[in-house]
Amino acid sequence: MAGPESRGPAERLTREIRAAGNLGLTAAQLARVVGASRSEVEGALGELERRRLAVRVGHGLWIDPALRDEPALAPGFVGPESYLSEFTRAHRIEVAEFGGDVQFRPNTEEPVHRWWPYVQGFSAGLVRTAFRRCSIGPGATVLDPYAGSGTVLTTARSAGALGIGVELMPISAFVARAKQLWEVPPLELERRAARLVRSARRAAPSPRPFLRETSRHFDPGPLRSLRQLRACLEPSGDETDQLLRLAFARILVDSSRLRRSPCLGYGPKPRVAPSAPFELFERAAGRIVEDLRRLQGARSTWGPRAEVREEDSRGFSPAEGAVDLAVTSPPYANGMDYVMNYKLELAWLGFARSYEDLASLKQRMVACDNLPRAALALRGRLDVLEADEWLVRVLRQIRGQLGQKASYRRSDMDRVLEGYFADLWPTLRSVYRALRPGGRYVVVNGDSFLAGVYVPSDLIFARLGVAAGFEVEGLEVARTRRSGQRRDFRLRETVLTLRKPVAG
Repeated sequence: MAGPESRGPAERLTREIRAAGNLGLTAAQLARVVGASRSEVEGALGELERRRLAVRVGHGLWIDPALRDEPALAPGFVGPESYLSEFTRAHRIEVAEFGGDVQFRPNTEEPVHRWWPYVQGFSAGLVRTAFRRCSIGPGATVLDPYAGSGTVLTTARSAGALGIGVELMPISAFVARAKQLWEVPPLELERRAARLVRSARRAAPSPRPFLRETSRHFDPGPLRSLRQLRACLEPSGDETDQLLRLAFARILVDSSRLRRSPCLGYGPKPRVAPSAPFELFERAAGRIVEDLRRLQGARSTWGPRAEVREEDSRGFSPAEGAVDLAVTSPPYANGMDYVMNYKLELAWLGFARSYEDLASLKQRMVACDNLPRAALALRGRLDVLEADEWLVRVLRQIRGQLGQKASYRRSDMDRVLEGYFADLWPTLRSVYRALRPGGRYVVVNGDSFLAGVYVPSDLIFARLGVAAGFEVEGLEVARTRRSGQRRDFRLRETVLTLRKPVAG
């Protein structure tokens, strides 16, 4: 078969790259399109890059250089500013800048919040801002339908309010509950943590978890120490035992060859000493002890323990009008594989006992581009006659992109996006029902870039909120971030405030 050299590589590759538009093509995809070897194509692409006829972006995608700086040049492309302008005009609001950090990072220095490094969460400062704006204090009820590790619930108890959280991930629900155990005597926890470590150093290791990659995850020494610690943990003990289990979960990634930033994976990391898990465990338990002592000095200000419901928020049936404020951050449309990201904790703490358990849990998560096709086929659909006009437009654009001869990593990305909003819709209606008239729903969300199409996910969510009965009260841009597929394309993260109208 003739290679690129005999077919005019520059002209043909340039033509294919331009035809792909914002979708982009990898070297492997181009090799299939032109019928040449990957090495031949990569050589030709290097020449095109030197001549500024092609540029590499994101995860090895090649696009027309003009589209890197001006994505709106792609035929039919509708960008962020166009959607944002139409949205603010329709709802008679102005976009403001959120004056704080929305990411979880500040929580790593805050009492209780620091017990668990939930990198997908948001900051307690954002929640306190929402509480202050909505006058949330003793006697109030606050809801988080995607509770994660319980940042909203912990902040609610600190403010004297009752928190209600709904969370599907077992490890996250466990952490959210453990972060409510403020009555545990600090001295008792300190003594039992020290006793557990002494026993573990002499104990026979527990069996390995079912994960096939365990020997790759850990060096032999730290692995043995973790198994010794796990052998001495009580799987269903009292509240002190639950905090010890939380401390153990806290150190798994730190004891491994893995990093979570934000996705679990391998990367440069100092070697972990064989005995390090024992010291890390004592340090994690010590942080909890320190925070309990501080908390118990202000016991009179506590609210009641939050209610944590380990269930799918799509089936959540709240009492009508019982909630003063809802605060959450749903999974994003360009979502993360939460199950794989927390598989260490799920397996080591026994929340999953097989790959089948992990697969079953994954199939129940909000639809994203990590959802298997078989699970996606079982998802509900949004009636096109009732779906949002912008969503219909975006789905049509994605189908058009996928209909090109160029291949894409998922040929059903339009169905993924439809499934995503179909999954959010019942929870949105449940929150509306739960709120009292005049109550607010504060949502941290972001936009997306999928299959070469800009998706104003946060604004579509807001429009669906209006369809559910809410009014748009405010939209604040908290930060910008990079698209995972096109690193040069800037996305935003927003804080949306919806309000349930007061009748009459």
